[in-house]
Amino acid sequence: AGARVRLISDGDVSAAISCAFAGTNIHALMGIGAAPEGVISAAAMRALGGHFQGQLIYDPAIVKTGLIGESKEDNMARLKEMGIEDPDKVYNAEDLASGETVLFAACGITPGTLMEGVRFFPHGARTQSLVISSQSKTARFVDTVHMFGEAKTLQLK
Repeated sequence: AGARVRLISDGDVSAAISCAFAGTNIHALMGIGAAPEGVISAAAMRALGGHFQGQLIYDPAIVKTGLIGESKEDNMARLKEMGIEDPDKVYNAEDLASGETVLFAACGITPGTLMEGVRFFPHGARTQSLVISSQSKTARFVDTVHMFGEAKTLQLK
């Protein structure tokens, strides 16, 4: 089919959002991530008009990371306490970001496909952020210079 596979160790939100931007050559993301990252990615995809599907994994025997609880039974009880009746439901972007309008904001920490990471220089740093609005149908890349310490004054001679 001509598909290429790129393995990533982290940055799953950025990778998910990249699917909705033309020119990234990223067309799909499949993998496991935590629920907060899924909700954040779904919000961005909803604001961009992209597609999202996610499902909770509650069985430690499937994930095998030690990060999702002691047992399947304990996790099922916790999900029930949170009001989740169908733990096998496949969620879409509208399920996870259900508001009338969606605003997404992120700042690049490490360099990635969409944004540069934090770049330090003497007495400051430069960051790149992304703000996506479903209301204005815009995606804004914001380049910011942060100056540390006291403000310097210029002396004219």
